[in-house]
Amino acid sequence: MADTLKVEESIMIARPIDDVFEYMSDPDNAASWTNNLVEYSVDGEPDELGTVTSYVVKVAGLRLQGTEELTGYEKDKSRTYRSKDSKIGYERTLEFAVDGVHTRVTWRQEAEAGTGLFKFADSIVQKLYARDVRGNLENVKTILEA
Repeated sequence: MADTLKVEESIMIARPIDDVFEYMSDPDNAASWTNNLVEYSVDGEPDELGTVTSYVVKVAGLRLQGTEELTGYEKDKSRTYRSKDSKIGYERTLEFAVDGVHTRVTWRQEAEAGTGLFKFADSIVQKLYARDVRGNLENVKTILEA
C-alpha cells in the first residue's frame, strides 16, 4: 500500500499462549471482546486460509461493512487478514508471543489513507481507531484474566 495509516497496539495477558490464541481465533467470541463490532459471520473454518469473514463495524462514528480473508495463519503465533470487499483496503495481523509467564498480543494494521477532501481526517481517524483497538485488547485481557 503506497499511502497508509498504521496502527500498532500490544498488550500482555496473564494466560498461556494457546488459551489466548484459541479465544481470539474463535468467531463465537468476537462480539464479546470487540467493542465496535455490530455484525460478524464467518464462511469457512476459522483456521483455514481463504476463509472469509463478513462484518459491520463502527469506526470513528461511521458504520462500515465489508469482508476480509484469512491470508496467513500460524497456530499460536499469528493470524493475518486482508480486506476483500471493503471501502478501505487494509491488512491486519495479530501476533502472539510468550513473554515470561504472559502472552503478548500485538495488533498491527495498515490501511489505505484517505484521498481528496478526506485526507485531512486521516490522523483523527487513525487515533480513534487505535483507541478502539486498544480497548478491544484490554477487553480480551479482562475476560481472560477474570
